[in-house]
Amino acid sequence: MLENKKSIIEEIESLKKNLTGKVLIAAHHYQKKELIQIADVIGDSYRLAVIASKSEAKTIILCGVRFMAESAALLARPDQKILLPDFSAACPMADMISPAAAEKALDRIVEITGEEALPLSYVNSWANLKALTGLRKGSTCTSGNAKKIMEYYLSKGKRILFMPDKNLGINTARSLGLVDSDFCFVSKEGFVPDSGANARVFLWDGYCPVHLDLKAEHVKELRAKFPSARLMVHPECSEDLVSLSDFTGSTEGMAKAIQEAPADSQIAVGTEYRFIERMKKEYSEKEILPLKQVYCKDMDLINLENVLSVLRAYEDGKSDTYRVSIEEKTAINARKALSTMIAITEGL
Repeated sequence: MLENKKSIIEEIESLKKNLTGKVLIAAHHYQKKELIQIADVIGDSYRLAVIASKSEAKTIILCGVRFMAESAALLARPDQKILLPDFSAACPMADMISPAAAEKALDRIVEITGEEALPLSYVNSWANLKALTGLRKGSTCTSGNAKKIMEYYLSKGKRILFMPDKNLGINTARSLGLVDSDFCFVSKEGFVPDSGANARVFLWDGYCPVHLDLKAEHVKELRAKFPSARLMVHPECSEDLVSLSDFTGSTEGMAKAIQEAPADSQIAVGTEYRFIERMKKEYSEKEILPLKQVYCKDMDLINLENVLSVLRAYEDGKSDTYRVSIEEKTAINARKALSTMIAITEGL
């Protein structure tokens, strides 16, 4: 098995040498170490999309789940194409909402409040939800800029429908000082209760199963063994877990915080384990501990074998089998939501 893996890596590296400047391999933070090894760039979903769009390469192999490849395709230049090694690499949270259900919720909010709510959609969603968001004059957000965008809309007196991750939504709203009476939860079918008439933020009932598997009881176990450890968690974790942490941030934010921590630091991290595994290796002078070992099964569907298959197909002129395509009308509206995010975060 190890010899086979070694030979695959050697062939991938050989093909990459012949394709320098033509093909870029981009891998998400949660990928397996062997994919990190052969990647040209590593990052979170939005960062990878931005890097890809600025690359001289005209072909991007995205080692991540499908919504990440869609985001890269939305930001890609007309002369670029995005390839995904396995289209079955999905996302349970993204599947917890449909544009039709979201539209139903937006219409229902008007009924009970007399005002429209602006959709604020996490980039961890399908292109069709981003398209609805753009069509309804809303914005996308990342876990790193959600606070800034939510704060912007609330300062304008706008109501918000935050989709699809209720945990990122409520953790962001709490950081802005919102209280229980400011929230209303929306079902996965788009039902909004009458009790939400005075709510400022409507939270879609979606979640990341990986981060939901991290619980407050794990913090108690951690504190008992490592009382001095600084705990950092992803904002997709539950509200009660976030309240017990010392730092909450995006994957990029956690990577930066780990990098900047003193050499003798003891840091516990609550997110997908492969990111933690890599941090342990990169910063061996620091003691980095997992709150619990949790894995994204969809990310596992991308592997050395199917990346090699994509590279071979590219060599044979048959890579369009792996190409991520988004219908033009969907792409136009989805880009509107992404453009609004950029305008708000950059103060344009």
